[in-house]
This record gives sequence, C-alpha cells and structure tokens, in this order.
Amino acid sequence: MNSKQLDQAAVSGAARGAACIGVLCIDIATSLGKRYGERWSSYIAASYVKYVEGAGGCVVPIWIGRDRAYYERTMRKINGVVLPGGAVFIDDADLRDNLRNDCVKSASHIYELAVEKNKKGEYFPIWGICLGFQLLLINAADSKDVRCDCQPMFQALPLKLAKDYRESVWLKQLPDDMAEDMQRVPFACHQHRFCITEDNLGNHGIRDDWHVLATCSDAEQLSFVTLIEHRKYPFFGSQFHPERAAHEQLFAKTDNCASAHVRCCIEKSQYLANVFLELCRRNGNRFDSNQEMQRHLIWNWNPEFTGKWEDSNWVQCYLFEKDIDYPREAEVTS
Repeated sequence: MNSKQLDQAAVSGAARGAACIGVLCIDIATSLGKRYGERWSSYIAASYVKYVEGAGGCVVPIWIGRDRAYYERTMRKINGVVLPGGAVFIDDADLRDNLRNDCVKSASHIYELAVEKNKKGEYFPIWGICLGFQLLLINAADSKDVRCDCQPMFQALPLKLAKDYRESVWLKQLPDDMAEDMQRVPFACHQHRFCITEDNLGNHGIRDDWHVLATCSDAEQLSFVTLIEHRKYPFFGSQFHPERAAHEQLFAKTDNCASAHVRCCIEKSQYLANVFLELCRRNGNRFDSNQEMQRHLIWNWNPEFTGKWEDSNWVQCYLFEKDIDYPREAEVTS
C-alpha cells in the first residue's frame, strides 16, 4: 500500500476500535522470583501496559517458550508487538536454574514472522525497547556480536538527533520545539550494560537497512545508537525506556531517572508511543469476536505492587505461571 492507503487504513482501524498490541513476557527477574516464589515463570512490567494504553491501545500478553505456531496464530489477531526490556542472558551457555531466557527464542520467532508478513504486504509494526531493541538488531544481524559492552547506564539523558531524523516515519512530524527539547532535557531513561554502535551495524552488514535517528554516549564517550527504525519495514527500536518517564516513579530505592518524571519529559516519551500506535492502526488484524479478544486482554490479570521492595525496579508487575492456557481459563471462569 502507498502512504495515502496506509493513512486511510489507520482511520478505518481506529473506527473499528482500539489497536491490540502484543507485549512479550520476559523470563522472571531474580528479584521477583525471590519475593514471590518459584510459581511464577514470566512477567510484564505494568509500565508498558500503561504506556500503550496512554496512546489509545490495549495490551495482549504474549507468552514465552511456545512453539512458532503459537506466535503465528497470535500475530494474526493483534496489530503490533512491543519487545520490552529485561535482564536475561542472551547466550544459552550462561543460563542457570533461577534465570532462563525463553524470551530470546520467542523474540526471534516474532521477528521472523514480522519480516514474512511485511514482505507479503501486511503492514505489521514492532518496537523493541532496551533488551527488546538489542534482540531486534541481533535478529536483523543474525549475530549476538552486533552488541558490545559499554559503561553501565542508569540515568536519564537527552538525545543527539541525527541530521536527517525528519526523513524517518517515526519523527517526521516531530514539532521543532520538541526536537529541541529532546536534545536538551534528560527525558530518555537508560538502564543497560550493553550497547549497539553504528560501527557494529556496519560491521554486520545492516547499516544501510536501518536509519539511526539518535545516539547517546556512555561515561567513556562511546557513542551508541539509542533510537532507530528500519528503512523498509515498520520496525522501531529504542535503547532507552520511554515508558519509565511517566510510569516508574520509584520510591523504595534510589530513582536514577527521577529527572524524567516531569511534564516536558513525559510528553517527549509519550510522543513515540502515540506515533507507534497510529502506525499499528494501519494493520487490519482483528480477533474473531469481542469475546475472544476479552479472553486475551491483560485486564484479566491484576498487577502486583512490586515497588514497595528496595530490590524492585518496577512499581507494578504482572506475574504469570508457565504453560497455562490463560485464554481457556478465562473462558471457563467467565
């Protein structure tokens, strides 16, 4: 479809109801496992749910550790996917009993299926955030070595926008004053120990496929990519956590991104979600019925108040058991 047809599809999508965005679960964090027990296998930070809802979408949790057919079925129902952040080992050799990495293979399935869909002409957006950003580019490069070590980053920073950022889908309509503020105020919450550099994109043969929109630098002045989009497909990535500006105001521990919890920073972060959701509305997927959709929505669960613990990095989290047919459970109990 051309641009005009895609815009018309977005309007039609909005008329049919809220876009359903799949958010991939992440293998249970060590801190959550210690606090809540071995019953739980995966989680979603509630900030991602609030962030998507703030842009007019609703969230469908995507389970990890399933076969490829599960992701294929799910991606026929939803309008886009968010690959969130988290702390897992990328290499299987580093795994241990209390920390798995099922989300790594799941993200690979989602990436492959999204490529197939877009090649066939189905507009299907993906957004990778932090770990999800790295997994997106690891799959694009077909190599874990596309990322490298950098100085640990636990702070909110301004961005350095690329000169041609307006030639992108994501930022082409970014207001001038907002673009100026993005490069001045510390709105982008970074929490990571690995980076992806422009040199590494080139070294792995994918530099021309991706449009680097913004960079940051670590404490040793290593420049790394922090905002990116694919030049052909609606694939987007942010090394920083835009959802944290409004929705992760920690109080039981030091909040290293406290400077981002103000209106001007929240507006910058929310802008990215607003555009992403508008793009997801171009996708025409729907559940077969409202009843089927209801059984899959995140609203079937209640988040835990995890922010009361000093070792928690999230105010609220949704916790999930392993291998339970949740939609079926919702159908039986409704």
